[in-house]
Amino acid sequence: PEAPDESVFEALRSWRSDRAKADAVPAYVVLANADLEDIARRRPATLDELADCRGIGPTRLERYGDDLLAVLDELPD
Repeated sequence: PEAPDESVFEALRSWRSDRAKADAVPAYVVLANADLEDIARRRPATLDELADCRGIGPTRLERYGDDLLAVLDELPD
């Protein structure tokens, strides 16, 4: 598979770090690096597209979906 865009991956990692601190959990509990890489590679634009990404089940989709899409939406194409 193609490598994810590094700037997208770093934006997602930054969001994950902030979210993990807010939730008082380790970063990997929010999402693993491989999950972030898949999201960065696919650049989903909707919750349905995000649901197809690695590591995104119903609970994570509900808990993090809108935030993840907002991070991706703020990045240049």
